[in-house]
Amino acid sequence: MTLRYVLALACGLALSGAIWAQAQPQPANTNPYPTPLYRMEDVSKSLNLTQEQTDKLNKLTEQTQAQYRDQYSKLNTLNEAERAARTQELNRQYYNDWYKGARDILNDTQRNRYQQFNYQYGGFTSLSDPEIQKRLNLTQEQIRDLREQMNWSNQQWQDINRLAATDATKATQMYRDYWTQRQERLNKFLTPEQQKGWREMTGEPYTFRPNFAPPR
Repeated sequence: MTLRYVLALACGLALSGAIWAQAQPQPANTNPYPTPLYRMEDVSKSLNLTQEQTDKLNKLTEQTQAQYRDQYSKLNTLNEAERAARTQELNRQYYNDWYKGARDILNDTQRNRYQQFNYQYGGFTSLSDPEIQKRLNLTQEQIRDLREQMNWSNQQWQDINRLAATDATKATQMYRDYWTQRQERLNKFLTPEQQKGWREMTGEPYTFRPNFAPPR
């Protein structure tokens, strides 16, 4: 799997069905659907997914993509603001349908940890979901400032993606730096009480590995 696919929107298994909507923007001419984290090899191993579970999740993903193909194809007809809002709404709907099948494939432990993975992977994008904003009691000022943080995060992904095409070693370092900087920004963005709630939601921190290998 290439970095272009790995950097797609974090798409979680939150019981509310909201986290699938949290995704990083994809470059043009790539798969428009949120990429399930279970397809990342390190995540799959961490969850102890069996081959049977993976096969079922792949089949479910293919079916859901087929169901939403026409709706995603219409996104490019919208202006930037409309496209951003519609994408978030569409991803949430996509996830709700996907989860109806996934909840019968994963066991309770896998579902809970996968949910935590996706909160973590989404970062500021996860905070854009109204249910999470309510759970963490974000202020109106924080919600207004969230767009700036998301724009910064999205720009970082795009820069990493471009660099990886020519220098995987430097892209790997930039990828690591991004996670460090994002955590620092999250700590400044959230109050101590909100940080406590976020830690409860995300569980033990997980180090996501880039799905591209620097040359030996």
